Amino acid sequence: MNNFEEKFFLKYVPEWQEIKWVIHKHWIVIFRILFVWICLWVLVPSFLYYNSIKLQELLPFYVLEGVLILIFIKVMYEIFNWYNDVWIITNSGVVSLTWALWNTDMQTVNYDNIEWVWVEQVWIWDSILNKGDVVINKIWDDRFVLEDAIIPYDALDEIERTSQEQANPTEDDKFDLVMDALAWVVENFLKEQKFKGEEEKIKEPVEDDEIIKIKGKSSTIDLR
Repeated sequence: MNNFEEKFFLKYVPEWQEIKWVIHKHWIVIFRILFVWICLWVLVPSFLYYNSIKLQELLPFYVLEGVLILIFIKVMYEIFNWYNDVWIITNSGVVSLTWALWNTDMQTVNYDNIEWVWVEQVWIWDSILNKGDVVINKIWDDRFVLEDAIIPYDALDEIERTSQEQANPTEDDKFDLVMDALAWVVENFLKEQKFKGEEEKIKEPVEDDEIIKIKGKSSTIDLR
């Protein structure tokens, strides 16, 4: 994972979570889509148009240009859609991101809710191209599937490694937890002491100005 991916997908995870890995779909997925759109909807129509006088007389050139612009927009959309359909592995769980132009679907599964993870490779081309479906089986038989993931076994290892780190924190993580707990105790202790001091100030009797003046006099007081 490079710095661009980390910053680009950071907006899809909560602030307190750290991105460990981003699992993309294989490049063959977008290649198939681009091959169909470019060959069937760009090259073939353009070839027929430039080699047919009847088509040129029937359709003005700006019509072909408009069609090509729409196809270009469609191709760019498919590329962006392919790039954004990912799994984001964080220190807390796995975020399944399904991007769309008007609505982006996000689902999160915490490591505590993962029962097991495996890779499905059906065809021999899956092994050759190093792609496959990464499947997360949640508790209560709910499943997450990322179809045609690139280097799926590396993704599987990353999910298992990160989940094990969360289940068995390192010495540094334990030290950080202890320090956070101590900081919380000290902060609450100081707040409590401050509150007690304010209460004591309120409880102190406030003497009237006349009483203070009388106390300051050394002579006796005639109570008649």
